[in-house]
Amino acid sequence: MKHALLLNPFNLNQEPSKLAKTATFLGRQASRSTPVCSSCQSDDIISSATVQWSNESQEWELASTFGQPTHCNNCKGACDIIWRPLN
Repeated sequence: MKHALLLNPFNLNQEPSKLAKTATFLGRQASRSTPVCSSCQSDDIISSATVQWSNESQEWELASTFGQPTHCNNCKGACDIIWRPLN
């Protein structure tokens, strides 16, 4: 089963075409990046999510994040994220 919503935007090992489609779908550039806390810039953040096993790719793929806020372990609270490029 292939569906744009099932691709994991945090997985940097995807084929370039998959990564580009996912990044475009999410409104981000198709370059390496990481989510960080908008308040303290820490990348020590978590988000509740559902994953689904893909028989095709033989790995877990992101299915949903429930629209919930992320949690910053550094700030110890809910946070918005911003995307920073990886060098």
